[in-house]
Amino acid sequence: MKIGIITDIHSNVVALRAVMERLNACGCDKILCCGDILGIGPCPEEAVSILRNMPNFVAVGGNHEDYLVEGLSGEVPFSHHMDQNEMDQHKWEHARLSQDSIAFINGLPKRLDFDIEGFHIALLHYCMNEEGHYIRFKKNPSPEDLKEMFSDVDADIILYGHDHARTICKADKFYINVGSLGCPIPDGNIARAGILTLENGRAEVEPLDIPYDVESVLDMIDRLDYPAGDVVKKYFYGV
Repeated sequence: MKIGIITDIHSNVVALRAVMERLNACGCDKILCCGDILGIGPCPEEAVSILRNMPNFVAVGGNHEDYLVEGLSGEVPFSHHMDQNEMDQHKWEHARLSQDSIAFINGLPKRLDFDIEGFHIALLHYCMNEEGHYIRFKKNPSPEDLKEMFSDVDADIILYGHDHARTICKADKFYINVGSLGCPIPDGNIARAGILTLENGRAEVEPLDIPYDVESVLDMIDRLDYPAGDVVKKYFYGV
C-alpha cells in the first residue's frame, strides 16, 4: 500500500495542488494529513475545500485548527501568546471559511490510531499532554529526543508535523515528519510531502520535494493585503 503523507499546508493552495498532482500520479491509496491545514497562507477556503472533498483522505487537527475550534480572545492578554497582528490574521482567515469548511475543521480529531498492513500507525500534529496541548518542542530532534517526545505513544509508526522541518528516523519506532507542505522556507519554492509504502512487513518512506509557483502565492498575499502579510512573507516564505 502507498500512503501519501502531508502536513502543515497552511492555506497554500498552489503548493497543495502541486503535491496532490504528484501523489495522485504515484498511485497513492490514501492521503494522511498531520494537521495545520489553516493559517499563514492566503487561501484557507480553497485549501479546506480541496481536502474535504477528497476521497480516501484522513486528517487530524493542529494548533491552527485549534484557533478556530477554541476561538480567539480579542482582549489582552491575547489567546495563545499572539500579538494583535497575528490575532487579526487568524480572524481574517476564519471569516473566509464556508460553513461546510468550518464544520469539517470542527470535526477533526487531535489524534488517530489505526492498523494498516500489520503496522500500528499514530497520526497526530505533535506530542501532546493529557489536555491535548503541544509540549516538549525540540528543534532538529535526535533519536533520543524523539523517544522522549513520543514516549506515551504506543505505535510502530508515528506521523507528525508542526515544526515544518523534515525528520525521518527509524529508532525504537519509525518517526516521520515529511516537512511543511505550505511554508517553503528555507527552500524558496518547494512543497514537501512523502510517500509511505507498507508491503510484506516492511515500511519505507520516500520524501518528496515538489517545486511550485511560489511567486503566485506571494502575489496573492500582496493583492489581498491581509493582516501580518509582510511578517508571513518574511518568516515563512523567506522574502
